Amino acid sequence: MYAWNYASESQVTERMENPTRVLQMMIRRIAMLSKRFDGSPESVSIIHSVVANFDSKVLQQFLPNRFSRAVNIMFESAIKDSSGGIQYADVYKDEYCHVNTFGLSRPGLKIPLHDHPDQNAVMKVFQGSVRIRSFTILDEKSAGTEEEEVSTSRQEIDQIRVRYEGETVLSSRSGEIHSAVLGPKNGNIHEVVALEPHTYFCDFFFPVTPSCHYYVPVQLEPLVAGQTLVLQQIPCPRSFICDNMDFPSFQKFNISD
Repeated sequence: MYAWNYASESQVTERMENPTRVLQMMIRRIAMLSKRFDGSPESVSIIHSVVANFDSKVLQQFLPNRFSRAVNIMFESAIKDSSGGIQYADVYKDEYCHVNTFGLSRPGLKIPLHDHPDQNAVMKVFQGSVRIRSFTILDEKSAGTEEEEVSTSRQEIDQIRVRYEGETVLSSRSGEIHSAVLGPKNGNIHEVVALEPHTYFCDFFFPVTPSCHYYVPVQLEPLVAGQTLVLQQIPCPRSFICDNMDFPSFQKFNISD
């Protein structure tokens, strides 16, 4: 259970008048916690709590299209004609953590099925809603005998055995779940699909790894939660194109022990 912090009137005023400063202080706290991160469930829970309790209205101050949601929906046909529709920005990165943000302009746009090797992460939706389809890593490649492994093709090496965890919906609406955690194996491979126009979310990664990989299921039949299956690693899909998002970014903090 998280300890929810109730802000004073002066704190609420600061958030609205100086959102960049408030965001900077939150990310600095995440950076400090990431530097001290020991891999325990407790340390994951502390970082998740900081992210979950951060006021989404602060993050919304930086969005490029600050019209009402009703007006955005009225212009949905124009949005469909725009190129890409996915925006991305790096917000902060050091040797301990990485913070970024994505914007998806229309429902159905998605971040393809991918992993974050050996990383923990917290995802926070601060406007709109998404559906996450996630898989837990069971081993690093398809099982086989020692003799089979000697002659394993490159295609087989790029396969990984996983358990399908089902779907989760995150929403910025009051009273709904808006943040989630993935671990180095649990739920680490995932796909994110926008359910509403102008959906935005932030990712907080700790520790930092240099790259991610993309996958497709080998099986085409409908998946059932708890099912074991094999994913095939693929190149980054050509359809996954991101435009730059105008969003605050911060230089590496000088954090002493």
